[in-house]
Amino acid sequence: MKYILSKDFAKSLQKLNGKELRSVLAVIDEVEAADSVEKITDCKKLVNYNNVYRIRIGNKRAFFTLHIEITNDKVIFHFLVSRGQAYTKAMNKELRRIDS
Repeated sequence: MKYILSKDFAKSLQKLNGKELRSVLAVIDEVEAADSVEKITDCKKLVNYNNVYRIRIGNKRAFFTLHIEITNDKVIFHFLVSRGQAYTKAMNKELRRIDS
């Protein structure tokens, strides 16, 4: 699948180093090689959302939307946040915004 990194995701990615950075880059490579969402490790569709998914990467959570086109699927990574920040009301509001 093709993927796009949002500005927020890229900014969070630049702050990482060492093992965390390698883990996130490995997940991005896995997403690129996958032919469906079901084949991505630790990936779950969020309840009550149409196109929002999350991938667990250690203590980080990567949130993305999946846009299905006729010719190919496109994954847009929006947020990379810590586990504690991932399920706050503010993040819920942002996820609702990108889901519409």
